[in-house]
Amino acid sequence: MSDFNLVDEPFLLVENAAGSTRELSLRETFRQASDLRRLAGDLPTQEFAFLRLLLAIVYDSLQQEIDWERLWDEGLPRGVIDGYLDRWYDRFWLFDGERPFMQVAGLATARNEISGLEKLIADIPNGEALFSMRSRRGAERIRAAEAARWLVHGQAFDPSGIRSGAVGDPLVKGGRGYPIGPGWAGQLGGLVVHGSTLEQTLILNLVPQDVDRSGDVDRPVWRLDEPASAVRRDFTEADPPGTVSLLTWQSRRIRLVGDREGVTGVVLAQGDKMTPQNRQRYETLTGWRYSKPQSKKFGRPVYMPRKHDPTRSMWRALPSMLAEVGEVEGHRQYLPAATLCHIAEVEWESGEQLPVRLQTVGITYGSQEAVVEELVSDELDLSVALLMQGKRGDELRGLVDDAVLAAEQTARALGRLASNLAKAEGERGEDAGEAAAGDIRARFFAGIDHGARAWIGRLAGAPDIDAALAGWKAYLRTTARQFAREQLDLCSDQAVIGRQVAGPGGAAIFMTAALAERFFTHELQKVLPDTQSGDPERNEG
Repeated sequence: MSDFNLVDEPFLLVENAAGSTRELSLRETFRQASDLRRLAGDLPTQEFAFLRLLLAIVYDSLQQEIDWERLWDEGLPRGVIDGYLDRWYDRFWLFDGERPFMQVAGLATARNEISGLEKLIADIPNGEALFSMRSRRGAERIRAAEAARWLVHGQAFDPSGIRSGAVGDPLVKGGRGYPIGPGWAGQLGGLVVHGSTLEQTLILNLVPQDVDRSGDVDRPVWRLDEPASAVRRDFTEADPPGTVSLLTWQSRRIRLVGDREGVTGVVLAQGDKMTPQNRQRYETLTGWRYSKPQSKKFGRPVYMPRKHDPTRSMWRALPSMLAEVGEVEGHRQYLPAATLCHIAEVEWESGEQLPVRLQTVGITYGSQEAVVEELVSDELDLSVALLMQGKRGDELRGLVDDAVLAAEQTARALGRLASNLAKAEGERGEDAGEAAAGDIRARFFAGIDHGARAWIGRLAGAPDIDAALAGWKAYLRTTARQFAREQLDLCSDQAVIGRQVAGPGGAAIFMTAALAERFFTHELQKVLPDTQSGDPERNEG
């Protein structure tokens, strides 16, 4: 019996202009997109999975014939999308005897085992739920709407590892489905461009496709000719059908156990395998990096999705996100996400004044990618001017590059100060001073984080590039001196007295607090030679 159709049943979490969150159906989400601020989610990765679902609907309803400038000026074609949802209405039943949404009807193991919902709800090591508001008892039964959210999330981000062996899957061995890697979105360093409304966000993340649609092969999962079965597909070597298929890629075979009154269990098996090498033609919501090991292995240039470093704020990685910087073995080291490349090509009217928000989102997996180690999510406000082609865009990106480099060099200078003080106090061994250096670098970046974000957010209005950079460097110098003074004030009497340590090149040197301070002052002057004290919060740049 068919029940709980996602076209009309509220399940998507959205945030309105006032900042409150509620559930909407697919139809109502599109109808209200111009009034909604953004999607929401139990986790940021859920929001990313929802965005991919909505984008697949927009791409497919437009048949990828995208007049992007017209969409930006006039908004999404609600009538077209409404008609699309009506046409494919029967493919969106969460519970259905033939083709339940993103599931396999009748999926079962040889022993008819049913797993608990913790298999579907994202966990981190030691069984501590990422969605920490949930009690263990609360995970025994969840509402159909919530199950739909975790279903979409599971197809996108389920960790690797052994899964239940599904009846009818010829690749099952000994009743087990052996690992094929995390869900497709989990292999990415997700990058989203947010506008002021959900409608703007959807349009900003649409990329006109240079793909032959004559064969109609690039389809979302609900529009495939045959219902999904336990039999899997392997795209280790073959290219995916296209962008739309990747947006709804079925990395797992799933069956929810329950009905509209609630879901109590899940059958979770391996699905379609998708490897990450050289998918940049099809996957638009991630940046890419050149991989020397992968290129050597395959005997050709290989680019891999550029996953996010959970220890670094987004602004520190911004230069390489926005531009094709650096080379490795004659190949570009990084490729920006296709969304950013497309936005750069748009001829914006008053583009410098258009604010956007970049969001990075992803998951860092632990041992053999079988556990969720850390969730990555960061957001940064900036002007679309930083993304634009032309002289002004190049100047602003160069300015950000110089600013980030100066911050990194300043942090290294502070790290050497802390390391030298630790050695003067008596630390010995190959890693002497490393912990102290890492600690002060982390505290320094945390200390300038707010100032960096504010400075980047105002760059489009900076009339003088040199003055903006000078103001930033002055702020770095003032802040670095404060951190250095605090570190010196805390050093022990032993550090003041000092001791003999190995210096540069292995030569012996008698390190004291005074000498460590002198080295730091000299290095800081080299990094920031022409600065004045300042604060980017007060500086117009």
